[in-house]
Amino acid sequence: MDLDTTFNCCGKVNSNDWQLNKTSFLLNGELDKVFFPSREYSFYAADIELFNNIVPANTVILNINHFVKCMEMQLKIFKRYEDYGHTLNVTNCIDFFSMRKAICRFISYMRTYMNSIKWDYYKLRIINPTIEEDLDILFSTIKRFLSRLRNIPESIFHYAASNLGNKCVQPEFHLYHLHLDLRWLYITLIYMRNAYWQYSEEAGIDDIENIYRLIISDLIYISCKIFERIPLTDLRQKTPYSCTCIRELWLMLQIFIDELANRKQITSFWDHINFCINTMLDEKKHQNSLIYWYKGIECSLLTCKNPELFCIWITYHFTLLYGYNNDGIYLHTNCSRIRFNYEQAEKILKAYVSKGGKDDWWPSRIPIVSLLWDCFHKRLDQPFLLQTSGPWTLSLEKKTPMDIFKHIKDRIDGNFEQVKESSYGMFLRLLGSFLKKNYDNNDTKYWNQIKGRVYSKFSKSKVQEFSETGLYNFISLFLTLAVTADTLNVSTVMLDLLPSVHNFNNENARKCNLIWKGKLVILLLFNELGLNFTHIINNITETVNIISCHKDETSRSMMINFVDILDIIFSSDTTLDLSEHLFIGGWIDRYLLECSKNRVHSVIKILICIFKKCNSLKMLNNNLEHVSKMLDALWCNVACRVRQLVFDPLLIGDHYHNLARLAVAFTLNALKEPGLAKKYKHSAASLFQHFATSLIVKDIRITRYYLMLILQEEEDIYHLKKEIKNLDLILIQAWVKCSILGYDENWIEIQILQNYIAQLNEIREIFLTNQDFYEFKNNKEAILIFIMSSMKKRKSLKNEQQKVQFDIRYRSYFTNVDKWILSSITEESQETELAFWIYRCVGTLIMCSSPMFYVKNQANSMLKVLLHKIALPTEQSSQCYIKNLCKRIFSMIILGLESLNIKSDISLQVLTRNLFDQYISILITEDSSGNFKVSDTLLKCFQDAKADFLHLLFEMLMTLFFTISSENNMHKHNYLISLLLKTLLKGGKIYAINITELILTICVPYVITSYLKVHDHHPHKNHAIDLMNSIFTNHYYRENAFIREKLINILSDIIQRYVTTYPQSSFEFMRSIAPLKIGVIKVLLPQIESIIIDLEKYKRPNAASLRYTWNQFQNFVRNIENKQ
Repeated sequence: MDLDTTFNCCGKVNSNDWQLNKTSFLLNGELDKVFFPSREYSFYAADIELFNNIVPANTVILNINHFVKCMEMQLKIFKRYEDYGHTLNVTNCIDFFSMRKAICRFISYMRTYMNSIKWDYYKLRIINPTIEEDLDILFSTIKRFLSRLRNIPESIFHYAASNLGNKCVQPEFHLYHLHLDLRWLYITLIYMRNAYWQYSEEAGIDDIENIYRLIISDLIYISCKIFERIPLTDLRQKTPYSCTCIRELWLMLQIFIDELANRKQITSFWDHINFCINTMLDEKKHQNSLIYWYKGIECSLLTCKNPELFCIWITYHFTLLYGYNNDGIYLHTNCSRIRFNYEQAEKILKAYVSKGGKDDWWPSRIPIVSLLWDCFHKRLDQPFLLQTSGPWTLSLEKKTPMDIFKHIKDRIDGNFEQVKESSYGMFLRLLGSFLKKNYDNNDTKYWNQIKGRVYSKFSKSKVQEFSETGLYNFISLFLTLAVTADTLNVSTVMLDLLPSVHNFNNENARKCNLIWKGKLVILLLFNELGLNFTHIINNITETVNIISCHKDETSRSMMINFVDILDIIFSSDTTLDLSEHLFIGGWIDRYLLECSKNRVHSVIKILICIFKKCNSLKMLNNNLEHVSKMLDALWCNVACRVRQLVFDPLLIGDHYHNLARLAVAFTLNALKEPGLAKKYKHSAASLFQHFATSLIVKDIRITRYYLMLILQEEEDIYHLKKEIKNLDLILIQAWVKCSILGYDENWIEIQILQNYIAQLNEIREIFLTNQDFYEFKNNKEAILIFIMSSMKKRKSLKNEQQKVQFDIRYRSYFTNVDKWILSSITEESQETELAFWIYRCVGTLIMCSSPMFYVKNQANSMLKVLLHKIALPTEQSSQCYIKNLCKRIFSMIILGLESLNIKSDISLQVLTRNLFDQYISILITEDSSGNFKVSDTLLKCFQDAKADFLHLLFEMLMTLFFTISSENNMHKHNYLISLLLKTLLKGGKIYAINITELILTICVPYVITSYLKVHDHHPHKNHAIDLMNSIFTNHYYRENAFIREKLINILSDIIQRYVTTYPQSSFEFMRSIAPLKIGVIKVLLPQIESIIIDLEKYKRPNAASLRYTWNQFQNFVRNIENKQ
């Protein structure tokens, strides 16, 4: 039974000697003992030596506690030598190797014995009830000692090797090697226990993966301390191993852990190494990560002066260990055990590059960069592995030029997460850092060498063949060079090498978009460095002028990116001395015509920004030559399109403020530089009239905001008055338009305009009282006050000549009102508050201003034109929906006409008839229950009108609706008039008595006559009887004898006239009203009988039939009287 498990040191490791010592654990089958332990040992007949005592092998298990104490005593002796300054007593020399060997033999014995019984605690408890507690004490004792590794002086790790091997008498040598021995024994002991025995209460820290990590962390600690004492120049010859023993331990751990990983799918060797490396590289994680061997004895993780270099150093040497096979034979790259750790190596390099590299690692030398470049340029057309951020994590289509530019700069400056960059990105980081350090120091030697190596690898044809990946890598490379070295030279070469984007299709659209973004990044770089755009502008503007003519999505996307770059350029602190005026070209006109409204807003903002810069520079008398060039470009390419933009409200939307600002900028510039404006056929006067009075400007908000800005500067108004003689009249007209079409929107904006016109004498004199004027100035509904005050003013004028002059002036304020009044109303907006407000203003205007708008014998007077526009659309018109709005102001229109002499103007009479003809069916409607309702606005026409006008209205209604045609037909809406008359009669005292009188004298004859003439089953017969019933129940009829007498006279006259012509209808009518008012019929009886007697006297043909009918009617009347 071989229990010797101590490492036999062969001194320092020779980096070129891969042969293991013949006495090494690995060559002597140590791993086989662990993975395939023998169970054939006979402990019954054998004795073993433990701690200088010979004891039966089968009794040791009974006295574990005793032997653990012996082991602990030996360990305490070793602990005494953890410090320097110990001198060996030659006369009483301690055999440290024997002590170390005894400790290892005891643990090896426990490992062998427990394996022989498969760690069966149930059997052991029979002979030793405290076996579990004793084993836990053993494990704890070992862990306490292992936890003291970092108490050992660092120099021991560096000088621990000895060619004498275990014959060395130095206590430090054996102390260090005992740490190595126990780590291997402990890990195998734990593995074997866990292999046979399910975890007990003490599982916790003894979890095997935690043990692996602790041991590997300790061994890396040793390597770290060795590394810190090795000069950087010697690193290529030195290894992280103190001696051959620790290299062998690393090798056995590597084989052991990887074998377990294959068997049980647990963490591999590289995973444990990478955990420790990542902790060293991540300082934040390092501060919060503590591990320990033994509770109460904490041990921080690793720290190192140059962690990246150390990590790559140990990774390299641990990779070399994979050249050994499981039997300890070194096969180099032919070994099947090799496992790569490229990803971790790349992370380490990224960590190094992300920190800018370190000058003390390597001097500035081109060969290193060249070597890397030779590797990468061959793969430039391939996506690089391990990229988890940057432009490839999202589609390049979503990356703006600014995103790319920022990514390039952040990578050079180190403001990025290195673990998320590709290997090529890290190379660019290294290249940029290298050039930044050297080129900034005016050392062009390195740049010239790099430039030659990079430029020589590209040609226009080669770049043309690149995929989207290759193009991005190419652009990233050249942008890195441009940012850190000769910007002008690199940019020129890059633009020359990049393919043209003038002709593209669906297959290469993405590549063209990427190429364009690369070119735009150059603009950003030039702007940031203050370089003149003249050197590169032709390449850019040529492309812009072409793609601005296209309407495909790719061109639109390219133009969006270009406009965004212009926004960045002109929003910066530029003084327009970089030839920025070259950006302003014909593309603006085409782009504003074709692009979406959001993009229009972007371009307008840029143009406003340019004007502000020009004005600021002129005030400072700075760069006047460049300012003149910029203003000339604006007038040449933008002014005409701005005029057109105000005609499309949908395109402008809620961005009207900026369009108005731009219009004001052109107007004011034309005032100050009339020659420049005239050069392009513009002037301040034409621009002002265009934006303030043009009928095609459909969005009143533009006019309102434009005027608000203009009126803020008195000097500008003064100069405008010189150019525009009728400026005040234009502003009054604009105020009227803004007040009506822009109700309750930005009161502040319209108030500025209102305050201006309020101080004009011609407006001030309209108001008869100060109270009216004060209310006008401070009321949001000032337009209504203005209209009503104008009506009062006209009435106050004493002679007709003054009124004529006032009317002319007043009409000038509302010039073309018919052309713009409905511009803001559509079928979709007819139910909005704005639409109601506009019609309210129109109604007030017609009701109060009809005398001013009406010109007798003028066919197209303002009043007639306006009424036809807002109330009487033709049948073919697309604006028939306006009737729903106009019905709200119907009474205002009718009452407005009342103030005119309608009797003397046939055209006004026709107009009034047309209004009733088209609106009666809208004003009297049927509800869901079948009942009809007369609208209040219609009733108001009769309630508020004077008697003479009412007389005229009733006559018009009767002639229009109750005139029977030659085909014996009536107007289709005659029944609605009957409903109106009944409603007026039922209203009682709500309406004046003259209404009832007029209905009797004018309407009743038409109604009864129509009754007599229509056919028997005509609906009018029932309506006529209902009307008579409404008369009989009318308040004034019942209370006023004069009214009753007048009705009898009217009925008598009608019956006498028509009884002989329409005898049957006449008697039918009387039969119908007899039950309603028998007294009226009784009054008519003598008159009817007298007519019949005269007919009989002269022997008329129908006398006999009338007598017969008369007799029957008399009987009918008697029956009614009897029933009553």
